[in-house]
Amino acid sequence: MTFLGESLLNKYENPAIVIGGGVNGLGIIRNLGRKGVEVYSVVDEKDHSVHSKYCKDYFVLPGVGHDFHKLETFLAKFEHELIRKAVLFPTSDMAAINVSSLIGEMDKYVACISDREVIETLVRKKRFYHSLINRGVPHPRTLFPGEKESLTNIEDEVVFPVFVKPSVSQTFAMRFGRKGFVANSKEELNRYLSLMDKNQIDVMVQEIVAGPPTNHYFIDGYFDRNSRLLAIFARRRLRMWPLDFGNSTTCVSVPISEVVDMKETIIKYLASIGFRGIFSAEFKRDSRDNVGKLLEVNARSWWFNSFPSACGVNIIFTAYLEAIGEVPENSGDYETGKYLIYFIEDLKCSIPMSIQGKLSFREWVSPMLGKKDWVIFANDDLRPFVMNLLQTLKDTVKQRKKIAAMTSKKN
Repeated sequence: MTFLGESLLNKYENPAIVIGGGVNGLGIIRNLGRKGVEVYSVVDEKDHSVHSKYCKDYFVLPGVGHDFHKLETFLAKFEHELIRKAVLFPTSDMAAINVSSLIGEMDKYVACISDREVIETLVRKKRFYHSLINRGVPHPRTLFPGEKESLTNIEDEVVFPVFVKPSVSQTFAMRFGRKGFVANSKEELNRYLSLMDKNQIDVMVQEIVAGPPTNHYFIDGYFDRNSRLLAIFARRRLRMWPLDFGNSTTCVSVPISEVVDMKETIIKYLASIGFRGIFSAEFKRDSRDNVGKLLEVNARSWWFNSFPSACGVNIIFTAYLEAIGEVPENSGDYETGKYLIYFIEDLKCSIPMSIQGKLSFREWVSPMLGKKDWVIFANDDLRPFVMNLLQTLKDTVKQRKKIAAMTSKKN
């Protein structure tokens, strides 16, 4: 193994450690590696991200993405190999909270991240929506069972359907494999709230903002240590999976002029809470009043962090530069009209949309004919794509065998 600092070929002497894998971790690795940064990865399980040629080395440690003590123990051992301070990049909410707690406690690590109180305000959605209410930020109407409103009052106030969503998204997703539940009636709402109470999960009841997936906009960027905006990028969702409440599968970069109201909202809000670091804010423009309503803010790197770089704004590298004491330039201009395509996931939504008559062949193929970023596929770094494809095929075969076995038992 080649330890940190031994390579003299890299342009930057401070290494980076990415906490977590997947498309998020892969994007960080590429964003920094292409700039000459030596990048290391620590993951819960081995996946395609660690096969990047820009990943110097990787470590598999189950639970490191959410377990504070496992992360602390790993970093304590690893710092003995460090010649210079390493920059930490968390890829999940819990990892961001843990890193914010560790920074300042360990001399060999730095990170451009807010303190724990600010991170938790954004990560813990009940606190987040209360902070939006207190600051008058446009957002979907949100009710909080167990606080001022009784269940009876909530039932009287809501207009169905509504979205029952957790206060802590990551924990909920790990247990239920989704972002939340849609309740179409009082009976369904009662059932979901009882289920959440049984599992001791704190939830909110939220209106569903009117409009198609294309009304979703994302503003990604970076705030420096003085809560000053240094980088900004905007994109609009075209498709998502799952179809109702899912993650983007295809996006297009749009000019800031298209989202001026949302830009002003997020800058004012994040500055008001003293935010510092990488962020990705999701808005939806309400078809009823044309107001861009803030849905959530990721207080760390997000899945598609490679897309701004492909358009000319490397937000991840901006964070790295400030962390090592250099002054990054303010990134303003970027290429618009460029597409992001998460191909395999996009197929999952495109097929049923086509069957339902909601997506024409021309609409589906159009992004592929334009300038694009394929998320995992990259000409200069093919191995992650190959490994991801093989794993997808393996998972598909495994799932089919499972279905066949269940069918056989029924017969």
